[in-house]
Amino acid sequence: YYGDLYFHKGSRMNIKVIKGDEAFLSLKDDWDRLAENLITVTKFDWIYRWWNHFQEKNELSILIAEENNKIVGIAPLYIENTKALKVVPFRKLKFLGGDLTDFLDFLIDEQDYNRELIFKNLLNYALNNFDYDLLELRQINSDYPNFDLWNKFAGYTGSKFTAYRENHKIKLAEFVSYQNYYKQLSKNHRKSLKSRLTKVINDGIDFKYEFKINITEEDIEIIKKICIKRQDFLYKKGDHKRFCYFLDNKKTKFIEDYFCSNDNDSKMLAYLKFNGVIIAYNLILLNKSTFSIWNSTFDNDYEFYAPSKLFFNELIKYAFEKNYEYFDFMRGNDPYKLSWTNKTAYNYNFEYKKSLKAKLVFSYRENVPNFISKSIRNNELPDFEKLNL
Repeated sequence: YYGDLYFHKGSRMNIKVIKGDEAFLSLKDDWDRLAENLITVTKFDWIYRWWNHFQEKNELSILIAEENNKIVGIAPLYIENTKALKVVPFRKLKFLGGDLTDFLDFLIDEQDYNRELIFKNLLNYALNNFDYDLLELRQINSDYPNFDLWNKFAGYTGSKFTAYRENHKIKLAEFVSYQNYYKQLSKNHRKSLKSRLTKVINDGIDFKYEFKINITEEDIEIIKKICIKRQDFLYKKGDHKRFCYFLDNKKTKFIEDYFCSNDNDSKMLAYLKFNGVIIAYNLILLNKSTFSIWNSTFDNDYEFYAPSKLFFNELIKYAFEKNYEYFDFMRGNDPYKLSWTNKTAYNYNFEYKKSLKAKLVFSYRENVPNFISKSIRNNELPDFEKLNL
């Protein structure tokens, strides 16, 4: 170990910080090369568009590792200037992508024999060479190629590395066909599917699935209304756990920007229609191996027909037909996912308190009475009366 960099025989590795938007844009080809085998949300287009919508007063702080004038690693980072406890100025070093992005990581070619060395240099620089209070890197997936290194170096650096959320998926490649997959579903699950489909048919409903790659602003407005209506219904029932991106105008603008762009190979919108009326949707992210459900819901007026159950069955059938290797429900431990999936991963958070301020803030949060924190959460619930449904 020498200063801020690790070396190995016959090579020198340089770490550079990218702080300007023009330099960020110039990384596109190398970024997508290193993220080639990862899920769509780690690709350049998603992250770059996210930054354009959410940069505000924050500071771009991307790290690139170069060896022999070639980019061999990228740490997609920024510093968030925020307030702790709503009043204390606070700086967090975070992954670009925020809570809209399910899986995040350093970008390093998993076949590179220097992978650990590249990772060590990026992490060491991030820990020691930025001015921040808290390093907070979320959504590191246990199936991603650097997971072993995050786990290893958490202990070396005194960082906290903990499981945050489950991630359920189907490894489609383990089944020779959709029919083979369907037969291994539980008897009760298959019975429920058949009974709901029979109910739809017996009630004379003309149902149709529609798949769109040319997504429009009108489509985003349609699904926004369905999502907010469902959220309002659940909140009135006392369920405050589910989130709805469309309650936030900036997130809605990002969704519109990304999903209505011209890159039709990376995304798709699927509708379920009853008698010509859209009653459910799925926003889907695609790469060469994985069919991912990024956001979905249904109109609660049709809950009796279990539209999500019917819809997921159709989407899984579609994924088999298109020869995808994985069907990914993405983060979340919703019970319904377990009835479909045969593989579980976990999203982890990597956390390092650098300043005394960070340690004091966390000490306060850990000791604040529960009734106070509950009161704060209740005051932050959305006012659905003011939303345009």
